[in-house]
Amino acid sequence: MKWRLLPNDPAQSWLRYAWLIYALPFFATAFAPGLSLGQRLAIWGACPVFLVLYFSGYWMRDRRIYAIVVCLAAMAVLYATITPVAAVFFIYGAAFLGSCRPRVEAIIALLVQASIAVVAGLLLNFDLWYFIPAVIIALFIGAVTMHGREQAIANSRLRLARSEVERLAQLAERERIARDLHDLLGHTLSVITLKSELAGKLMTANPEQAAREVADVEQIAREGLAQVRAAITGYRSSGLNAEIEATRETLRTADIATEVDIQLVPLGPAEETAIALALREATTNVIRHADAKSCRIRLYAREGTALLEIEDDGRGTDRPFGNGLTGMRERLTALGGALSREWARAQEPRGTRLVISLPLRAIV
Repeated sequence: MKWRLLPNDPAQSWLRYAWLIYALPFFATAFAPGLSLGQRLAIWGACPVFLVLYFSGYWMRDRRIYAIVVCLAAMAVLYATITPVAAVFFIYGAAFLGSCRPRVEAIIALLVQASIAVVAGLLLNFDLWYFIPAVIIALFIGAVTMHGREQAIANSRLRLARSEVERLAQLAERERIARDLHDLLGHTLSVITLKSELAGKLMTANPEQAAREVADVEQIAREGLAQVRAAITGYRSSGLNAEIEATRETLRTADIATEVDIQLVPLGPAEETAIALALREATTNVIRHADAKSCRIRLYAREGTALLEIEDDGRGTDRPFGNGLTGMRERLTALGGALSREWARAQEPRGTRLVISLPLRAIV
């Protein structure tokens, strides 16, 4: 078994080595003038201790991580009596805390660490250069790490949900293909077999009748081939209905209660694709960003316009559109449609309502 310093994570393993660069200023102070030999040796001795704590922290999956954070905080306070740069150890501790679960416990631990840094700094009369990294930067890094952790969890859930939906869809599709092909070809092949046997028997006794039977076999075979081609074409263009079912299953897998109200709206191929892609992007945003418990999807027509509404009860946002919503809006605009986003309700949590509109005059 290959020995590793860090858990296997292709997306971030090299970044975890890169974060060590922020500790270099502390260890570089060992060469600063004015320090005694004992102080220099103490700084150099902190190097192996810090590395052990740093790499061990990435292997902790439970509350043992708090022991790592406490040791880093102790090093920060102890070595800050030599140089204020030692406050960088609080930053590493905050980064570890930001990855802890549950989130409320991580926030409390982060605030406790900040309080310890402030109290220690005031009691030991540290200067301003200690408080900036120990408190301000540490809190910022902890919050950023916490947000990144939540995004990673949301992305993981989304990938699992999509994977499960695709697996179930493939299974259902295989069963449907087998069932439909049996229905399409079972009778056809039976008739072809019977007529072929009859033609063989009539080949000598009644050649003209045998020829007619062979012609029937050819015609039936062509009809069967056309039916198979039509069925396969239907499989390849599942369209909006398939996306609605996939959305329903994805939200259910993500533990989001779903209400779907779909009315019959005449959509052309390009518009149906745009609606389906918009529904997929909106669903992705609900799962990844909204922290919602329920979602409502409506498709209806009003005053010559097709309208798709996706409303959730999550935290809502008024931030500028990201790449997904921007691309969605551009796709709709090209078809004469529009995209709007608004608060779903006045009170917290406000939730989000996306409204996608397309003119029916461009569809019918």
